[in-house]
Amino acid sequence: MGGKGLLTAITAALMLVVGTPVGAAEDDVRTRLQDLEKKLQGYEQLKEEVERLKAQVRAEEGAAKQRAEAKPAAPALPDWVSKITPFGDIRVRNETFLRSGDRDRLRQRFRLRFGLKVKPNDEIDFGLKLASGNASDPISNNQTFTDDSTFKNINIANAYLKLAPSKSLGLERAWFTVMGGKFDVPMYTATRLVLDGDLTPEGFFESFQLVDRKGGVLRGLALNLGQWIFQENSSTGEGAIYGFQGATRLAFGDVAVNLGVGDYLYVKESSIAVARNRNTALSITNTVTLSDGTVVGGRPIDPTKFGLNKDGKDAEGNPITIKRLNNQFNDLNVGGDLTIPTGMKAFPVKLFGDYVNNTEASGSDDQGFQVGAMIGSSKEPGDVFFSYAYQRLETDAVVSAFGDSDFGRDGGTNTEGHILQTGYTLTKNLSFLSTAWITEPVDDVAGRNSNTD
Repeated sequence: MGGKGLLTAITAALMLVVGTPVGAAEDDVRTRLQDLEKKLQGYEQLKEEVERLKAQVRAEEGAAKQRAEAKPAAPALPDWVSKITPFGDIRVRNETFLRSGDRDRLRQRFRLRFGLKVKPNDEIDFGLKLASGNASDPISNNQTFTDDSTFKNINIANAYLKLAPSKSLGLERAWFTVMGGKFDVPMYTATRLVLDGDLTPEGFFESFQLVDRKGGVLRGLALNLGQWIFQENSSTGEGAIYGFQGATRLAFGDVAVNLGVGDYLYVKESSIAVARNRNTALSITNTVTLSDGTVVGGRPIDPTKFGLNKDGKDAEGNPITIKRLNNQFNDLNVGGDLTIPTGMKAFPVKLFGDYVNNTEASGSDDQGFQVGAMIGSSKEPGDVFFSYAYQRLETDAVVSAFGDSDFGRDGGTNTEGHILQTGYTLTKNLSFLSTAWITEPVDDVAGRNSNTD
């Protein structure tokens, strides 16, 4: 073999030796790369599956939490339930009596009131209120802690129907209201000078709302009428109060004013005093004539303590009774209040006053008044208020059986003095109140302490 042929053979051999390993390596890399790509695709699919499962777990946990937190749906109530509004309050108080020339004493009492107001539609209301207290006392719902813890009375204090027609008569608003039954005093009252706050008259009431708006100076103007029956007698006729009042609401910027001018005419008012012969809970301090001819007034009258021997018997041994009131009653009443903002929402200033004159009294003890001021409020938790008033009420200014039961030693008339109050609202439904009455008789009369009551 020549040299040229040998070189060619060697070159071919080298090409065979070297060329074969390089091609095999490339194939191996491709194979591994393909394997890795397949594995990577598997990992991506696995990752997606993991995320899907995580989302499913979160959704199931969230649904379980919602099911655990969800309250069972309350059963739907009948529509008529929304037309009923319940209300009520309870008061517990301690009374300390400090009297010059008399023994000091303590008395604890409670007052419970609760009821319902029902409004079937926009034009009709009717209400029911039950209250504690002596059923024979028309001016107090208080119940004294006494009588060996025996059960206490619950009495009907309100039972009324009220009609205020508007749309049924083609009116945009109710221009008049008619109410019948037993209800709270519906007239505007600046104080308790003429009628006690617990008095619930029986009969009828009408109100004509001539003006009723939110803007302007004149906000409200009404004429109020009342026919309240206190005695029904088939032989002598009804004993009643006929009330007439004009009431207005005014606003001068943020200053609010209420005014009322009224008249309370009593018919057969002596029947109230005569009723004291059988109802010892009535407070009679007006001037009366007893069956033995004695004329007395200005003190709580108990016929059983009169007579020669103070045993309730006349000279012939007959029981002494109240025969009649010595005066008729027609109470002209003017009252009002003025509320002035101070820039501090919880501390407005309120001024108030009340005046009464019995125009039918035959004597001079026929007038009464109260004037006072208050600063503060009692609407919200943390509110506090302070008030002061001075009141003077002569013996025959008002019918004592229906007057303020708290003013004076035993309520009633022939009393003057100071009323101081302070109150604190602890929570929305709990407040504390302290009141001091520092009083004395207007006129000194036998059987009435002439010093401070």
